[in-house]
Amino acid sequence: MKKLTYFLLLLMLASCTKDGAGLLDKAESGDLNEERVFTNSRYTKEFLTDIYRRIPYGWDNNVYLDACTDDGESRPWWGWVNSVHVGAYNPTSMPDKFKRWADYYAAIRACNLFLSKIDGAPLDPEQYMSSEEVRERLKYEAVCLRAFFYAELVRWYGGVPVITKVLTRESPELYTARATLAEVQQFILDECDTAAAHLPARQTGIDFMRVTSGVAKAIKARLLLHLASPLFNNTTSGQASPWAWGGYDANRWKTAADAAKAVMDHTDENGGQVYSLVVRTEPANYFGTRVTYPGSMDAMGWFNVFITRVNTEYILGYGRKGLTNELDKWQLPGAMQRAGDASYTLPTFNYAACFETREGYPVYQTDEYGVPLLDGNGQFIVNPASGFDPQQPYENRDSRFYHSLWYNGSKFGGATFNTWRGEDGSFGQEFLNGYGHTGLFLRKFMDPKNISLNNGVTGQTSHNFPVYRYVEVLLNYAEAMNEYLPDGAARTEVHQVLDLIRARADMPDMATTFARNGWDVNNQQHVRKFIRNERRIELAFEEHRFFDIRRWLIGEQTQKVVYEHDVLKRLDGSFLYTVKVWERRVFESRHNLLPIPQSEVNNNPNMQQNPGW
Repeated sequence: MKKLTYFLLLLMLASCTKDGAGLLDKAESGDLNEERVFTNSRYTKEFLTDIYRRIPYGWDNNVYLDACTDDGESRPWWGWVNSVHVGAYNPTSMPDKFKRWADYYAAIRACNLFLSKIDGAPLDPEQYMSSEEVRERLKYEAVCLRAFFYAELVRWYGGVPVITKVLTRESPELYTARATLAEVQQFILDECDTAAAHLPARQTGIDFMRVTSGVAKAIKARLLLHLASPLFNNTTSGQASPWAWGGYDANRWKTAADAAKAVMDHTDENGGQVYSLVVRTEPANYFGTRVTYPGSMDAMGWFNVFITRVNTEYILGYGRKGLTNELDKWQLPGAMQRAGDASYTLPTFNYAACFETREGYPVYQTDEYGVPLLDGNGQFIVNPASGFDPQQPYENRDSRFYHSLWYNGSKFGGATFNTWRGEDGSFGQEFLNGYGHTGLFLRKFMDPKNISLNNGVTGQTSHNFPVYRYVEVLLNYAEAMNEYLPDGAARTEVHQVLDLIRARADMPDMATTFARNGWDVNNQQHVRKFIRNERRIELAFEEHRFFDIRRWLIGEQTQKVVYEHDVLKRLDGSFLYTVKVWERRVFESRHNLLPIPQSEVNNNPNMQQNPGW
């Protein structure tokens, strides 16, 4: 009976996901299913739970979204990823993972339907929805989720039509125009405020991954930062529209900073702080031998975040995969795990290059966008102050480097990564021949304690993808305050927040780092570059870099070339490390926003297409 129930729910929801491109909203087929769901308290709750399953998560379809940025590559050159790399998508032909319009409006319709039915759904003291208090909480979870999906639409498209009721084929709202940025922002903020006023500060037990008042505040903080950013908040995009404010206003940064601070100050009913960085260090519990991890044991808190299902840093996590080793199989090379094709997302050397030395020195010289400068031989120019040796490239790096990457010579489960190609024509076992190859593999999110290579990949871990994480809020606050404050003004609050992140990574604080590098701690541009690099390191492969390069308008500078780390094993057994161009990509200004699906433009005469499409 349980399987039948779930099938009915999925069947009911499928009607608004299979064909979402033609209309903003569609009526579901099967009134009997709808009636059955909303006349049974258990089914009603499961309907809402199914909406949670529509939240995007990083390892969906094996490949991370960051494979579409300068931080990543997809090993099998999956069609949808490669079409992004070469700019081969348009309003009539979109990569699979970019079909967000239909997916998110389907989720919004499900929220609207739930909200239209929840007040009339019966209570059942023996089921989950056992009281009016529970009913009210579920109602405002749906309000919060609706705000989330609208905020996601804004990140992808800009202003979108706001629909708050269930539509039929005859509904005039099908022809709703796109909201301006001001209109859609106000709607989402109101939704978040309403939800926050009715949701608990924490969810516990089996409800840990359900939304809270803190999640509602985090949605606001991310949205406001995005809308304060140069993509929208500028003087060059013309009058107010779904993709522009119509002028620059520094106060938008202050509003974003205030929203982030509200999350930082979020407390529970007893006045206790709900969120904090995970700084716990338990090295004996996570690594069998010291040799597998050359970083600082004081930086283990950063690693623990991703392998601890319930922790103080996750504001909203996605636990759909549960106890599994799927993610680990997808990240490890196939030869090592005896499972054939794997390593679906590979880190690039662009990403590896952004990690500092343990002392806080950048290892390479970079331009204002963080792009390494090249010498006459096409090699990254070493920062002479760092003492970095490009022929010993994996030594003395930020500990987060070792938590994030596998590289030639690194060790895991009794195995050693061999990503070299031999001068004699041979190849190391982990050299990817015939597919995407960067010389690196992704370690982030993996748990060496629970995953073994004895007979392929064995063991399981409760992976929990971070949809909202407290460190993002700290970085949001630091960025917004830095952009709001005049150049040269004291940035004490910015430094304090960033120092929390640096301390957790066992890296020098800002004052020390800036002094060593000759930077000015109150120079807006210097601090901006530093924040963006910290954000890149902390949030890599968590679906941030893709949006950051767009909202900062740096795609045309950063997304044109990705590099591999070529490792040549000489006949004498020594290695020669060389930076090589792996792929040249296409990025144009129009790629900062997705195009509205052409079917929506065709069916709705009031629908405006995004610029350049």
